[in-house]
Amino acid sequence: MNLPRPSALILVASATLSAQSSVPALDPAGLTQILKSGTWAVIEFGGPTCVPCKKMQPILAELQQQFGARAQVRNFYVTEHPKEAKDHRVMVMPTQVIFDPSGKEVDRHMGFWPKAEFLAALAKVGLK
Repeated sequence: MNLPRPSALILVASATLSAQSSVPALDPAGLTQILKSGTWAVIEFGGPTCVPCKKMQPILAELQQQFGARAQVRNFYVTEHPKEAKDHRVMVMPTQVIFDPSGKEVDRHMGFWPKAEFLAALAKVGLK
């Protein structure tokens, strides 16, 4: 039986952690700035300790990499900024909101969003 070498396991774990941490979290000023930037924005309203939010991080990182400069994919921690979360009608963590380049909300999903369904929703609103 061939077992992976410990260094290979560390590499896999490191890659997973870096993908999870590559989607920055915004503060309220950063959220406002992105919504006025003239680009698509995909914002996950969640929290750093929320289990479904943690499970979304690799998907969000992949979306950020896939869309590059066409869309900004970011986290917004409702536990740190409850007023702004309320302003955006967030009632469940995580809630993913898609904003068009004018800053208008065009779609919303609550809970874990599988990547294939997420991509289909993005294509439906015009982000391909």
